[in-house]
Amino acid sequence: MAENKRTFKQLSKEKSLAELNDFAKKVTELYANSELIYSQSVIAEENNLTIKGLRDLMDYAIIMSLVSKKVCDKVLEKSIFNQRKKIQVSGVNSILHHKEIIKRRRELSLNSFSEATIYRIANDVAGNFDYSIHEFTIKYNIESDKITRKILERSITENIVSDEVVERLIERSLKDITDMIELSRATEYFDYIVGIRNKKKR
Repeated sequence: MAENKRTFKQLSKEKSLAELNDFAKKVTELYANSELIYSQSVIAEENNLTIKGLRDLMDYAIIMSLVSKKVCDKVLEKSIFNQRKKIQVSGVNSILHHKEIIKRRRELSLNSFSEATIYRIANDVAGNFDYSIHEFTIKYNIESDKITRKILERSITENIVSDEVVERLIERSLKDITDMIELSRATEYFDYIVGIRNKKKR
């Protein structure tokens, strides 16, 4: 019966944090890796969850990085596919919701890096122009190049690295840009974040 189906709030009360995390990961991966026609309502029914309970559980798994980026992308793909069968605009709503969830996941991931780790990554990037940002993403087991760039931004704005390292990071970023409009935008961006850095200096 529908009234016996569990919400995310009920799950968080009845399970330990480890159990909740394991269950969220399992259910999200199950939904992501099943056939496109295997809808949220079916997954919810099989796991004694309300539809909203399932969605909250999957959002939680994504935000907390309990599942891989590949699984996140599959969840979005399936959500759009299944909702578009009902209402055309729902696919758009799914994209907007997913973007917000991924943004929160990225922010949480970024905040998990200590200043010491950020210092080490930024100095490594600044000292090795021959390696791409993606290679550093792989080296430090960072989820995406976007997060790697946010780590470098944080190293500048929060005064984690020296002025010399900041200059090298900027030089590295600008050196291969040939399009004048792109160069102007990049320069404005660095002027902006260096401005934030200078305001925070004591």
